[in-house]
Formats: sequence, C-alpha cells, structure tokens
Amino acid sequence: MTGPEQAFLDAHGWHGADAAPLAGDASARRYTRLRQGQGRAILMSAEAQDHAGFDAFMAVAARLCALGLSAPEVLAVDRDKGLMLLEDLGDTGFHQLITDRTGASLAASDVLIHLAQHPDGWNLPRLTPTTMVEMTRIALPEGRETGAALAAMAEAFSTLFTDPLVPALRDVHAENLIWLPGRAGLARVGLLDFQDAVLAPPGYDLVSFIHDARRDVPGDIAQAMTARYLGALGLDPAHFAAQSAALSFQRNLRILGVFRRLARDRGKPGYLTYLPRVHSHVSTALLHPALADLRCVMARLMDRIAP
Repeated sequence: MTGPEQAFLDAHGWHGADAAPLAGDASARRYTRLRQGQGRAILMSAEAQDHAGFDAFMAVAARLCALGLSAPEVLAVDRDKGLMLLEDLGDTGFHQLITDRTGASLAASDVLIHLAQHPDGWNLPRLTPTTMVEMTRIALPEGRETGAALAAMAEAFSTLFTDPLVPALRDVHAENLIWLPGRAGLARVGLLDFQDAVLAPPGYDLVSFIHDARRDVPGDIAQAMTARYLGALGLDPAHFAAQSAALSFQRNLRILGVFRRLARDRGKPGYLTYLPRVHSHVSTALLHPALADLRCVMARLMDRIAP
C-alpha cells in the first residue's frame, strides 16, 4: 500500500482495513480488496495521468446503474492521484460457475439485449468499419500482404457492419462478469472493466463472451445465448451470423497483437498461453462464406501470425 493510497483510505473511513491484492487485468490498474468488520470495498489504483480512463469509468458506471444494471457503485474518488473506492461485487466470477452456468449466461445475454435496446444517452467512441480495420494493425507484420489484408477487411466490414451501432462494454468475458444470485433480474449480472465502452455493431459483446480468449464456451450455451439475442432484437439470423464472424475475426486478430505486446512490453508472459485459442478463433471466423475474399488474402498471413 503506497502512502497516497493509505491516506486516501484513511480519509474515507478505511483506516486499518485488511487489504489483499487482487489479480490485475491487461491494464496498468491495480485492485485491492478491503475488509473492515462487515464492510467490503475495492480500491482501484490507476495511473494518475489517466484522467480520460478515470472519467470514462465513472461515466459508464453511472449510465449502467441508471439502466438498472449492476456496475460497482463509486464510493469515493481522488482523480488527481488515480484512486477510486468501489463497491465490492464479490468474487463469484462466471468462470467459477458450475450449476448456475447456463442460467447465468442467459442472464448475461439479457443484459446485452437491454444495452442494445437503450442506445441513447451514451457519449462513447464509435467503432466504424474504418476504426475496426485500424485496430487490427497491431497484430499484422509490415509488408504488401498486410496492405492487401487491410483493404479486404475494409470491404468486408463496410458490407457487413450496416446495422445501427449499440452500446458495447468491449471486454465482456467470464472473468469480467460476477454472478449475484441474491439480486433480481438483470441486476444478477455484475459488470466489471467497462471503461473502454464503445458504440459497436450489434453482437459485439456477445461475440466477445462466446469466443473467449481465455476459455472455451460450450456450444449449447453459445447457441442459447445467440438465439435469445436474435429473438429479442428481431435480427436476421443469416446476416447476424455473417456479422458475428466478422466481429470475431476482427476482435481476435487484434487480441493476438495485444497479448503479444503485453508479454513483450509489460512482462506478462501468461498471455502467450492464450494465443493458440485466439488464433483458432480467427481461423474459424474466416470459414464463413461472407468472408471468403478476406480468407484468401489472410491465407498469406496466417502462418506468420500463428503462435
């Protein structure tokens, strides 16, 4: 615990609290679980200069709570020092569930449906086809083949990503969802790590959950979540399948580059263990007929970006 962190906790009634560090995420943020009597809270410590990320977290959290969803309540903030005291939603992540797994996953699908049904009132960056193409550069080598691949992506994305954009939390996976069975309805799904939220094509977060970089999601759960999402939003199944393939390709291609950079630049080699699964997601997505032209171009690069 640093001096500024301890002073922040002392100022907000957490002097002498038991503190236990939690596993971090892919960012530079650190999390500490606090216990004091029956009280529980989470201390989030971010880079002091990251005001944009700090403000984004608070804005998205407020919007999620206004929609009746379970984002952590912000209890106290020191923006200049990058410190935030948050409600502790517990540690029953979706990745730990056994008996409630299907029900919790369908509840998560309902949360994503609810977000898609409330696209107004958000001040978020837009994931346009051009932006999504540029986001993949991190995974690709320099050269003529990459230029051709980016051009093929631009054509595919502009053709497939035609639906109105919806709110997407952008990093929806089992470890960022907390199961809260004591709450009701949509509030049973606790939401974490949403400060990078965007407006994205429908299904972005669903694809993120189903094609998880860290673990395999059973096919029956993926199918049930997709059917629920399609039915509630009235989306065309064939178009959604093509769009989902493109989303999975784009997202997982970017993850290949991000995870390699985390291992190389931030000393987090554990992320390299996920690369075979992520590469498989990219390969599987390219099998969709709507991505046939992109598949032909990417064939020249797949071995070069393989683990």
